[in-house]
Amino acid sequence: MKLLIVDDSPAMQTIVRRSLEKAGYSDIQFKMANDGAEALDLIRSWEPDLVITDWHMPNMSGLELLQELRRQMLPTKVGLVTTETSPIRIVEAKEAGALFVVHKPFEIAELQKAVLPVVQGSVEGESLLTNYKSSDDHTGYELQLPSIASLDKILDGFTERHVELSKVGQTDIDYSLLPYVMGLFADNHQDVIKAVSILDFPAATILGCAYNNAHHSDVKTVLESKTLSKEILDNLKRLMKMVSALFYDPNSQQDLKLKGVHLIPKPFDRLDKLGSSSSDKRLDIKISVKQYGTGHMILMAVMD
Repeated sequence: MKLLIVDDSPAMQTIVRRSLEKAGYSDIQFKMANDGAEALDLIRSWEPDLVITDWHMPNMSGLELLQELRRQMLPTKVGLVTTETSPIRIVEAKEAGALFVVHKPFEIAELQKAVLPVVQGSVEGESLLTNYKSSDDHTGYELQLPSIASLDKILDGFTERHVELSKVGQTDIDYSLLPYVMGLFADNHQDVIKAVSILDFPAATILGCAYNNAHHSDVKTVLESKTLSKEILDNLKRLMKMVSALFYDPNSQQDLKLKGVHLIPKPFDRLDKLGSSSSDKRLDIKISVKQYGTGHMILMAVMD
């Protein structure tokens, strides 16, 4: 992933970069720009995945950069790190396309929490699920969901802690347990989304930490912070890739493939609709690990 940091203070450029590296993003390619005009040239030539920019800079401000990106129809994701606190101006920035606004001086966890959903594809995940139409699905088969027994076998080999799984009744999504982690699974022929996994925050934390036997005090810290690190999300991606093999396509006699794992920081209509649906193509699971706690996981077919 390519990330551009824009600030007229070299010291602030370094602070932002180190804050992200401490979250486990040392593998990201970083470039720096001193103002919006310099950033615009780099955006055209380098095409970063995310731009983190200051607001008040010489030559071109962060807001002017956002407005210019919109005028030129450049689909670059942008977040602001700024001393600007005026509610009216913050709304103006978000209307211009800012995905987040973090105020200086900031805590490292605050910046990480703002950036993680963008880095982990919450925008793409919401778009993929929202734009799904059953009329686009021509695979023509009834999806078979994983069983508790098959999930048990995978978790026995995946985690260093024993994970208890039990089937529970279908319930609506509890948005007090955001952020959620959503896995999308597609067929191997048409790349059509066929199924989804939805982990509430406790379940995502428990499974992500059980992978490498994290101490229960570390799990408590994650739960209190309401922030999933890159390491935990990467662990969940490994798990969801294994889970994809448990969805079965009787038509092609093949498994599904993992299309993506996305952090979901806020409610959206399609997730609401899925969470409140009642279907025989849905499995609700209680996930428990001693000293870690309990969480809720949903595996279900994607339907209108």
